[in-house]
Amino acid sequence: MANEYSETQRSGGLAWLYAPVILILFLGGALSVGAYLYGDPQLTIVESIAAGFGGLAGIIIGLFAALFGVILGLIGALIGVVAAGGAVAMTLFIIGSPILAIILLFLLMRKSKSDCPDPAAHR
Repeated sequence: MANEYSETQRSGGLAWLYAPVILILFLGGALSVGAYLYGDPQLTIVESIAAGFGGLAGIIIGLFAALFGVILGLIGALIGVVAAGGAVAMTLFIIGSPILAIILLFLLMRKSKSDCPDPAAHR
């Protein structure tokens, strides 16, 4: 009788660890070659490697700073929307309160149709 439960191999998890490392090495090397070939004062190999990987580090730090700025901007926009909603509600309250007071005052001061103070007593 064959075993229905076969063990499967789980692999490929380490590739997620190596992919950024390989990408960083490749991009740093490409920037180093670019710095070596196109540097205006001719750079040495060590200087071009330092410039290439330093430039890559600057790009990575800039991306993290941009992400931080976007998150901070979204939080600020949320606070601004809340403040604007409160300002609109307060404006409506300030404008609406005297109007409601005038309407209620008008309703309280109008005369009734009969002179009897308690019209329900005559039913």
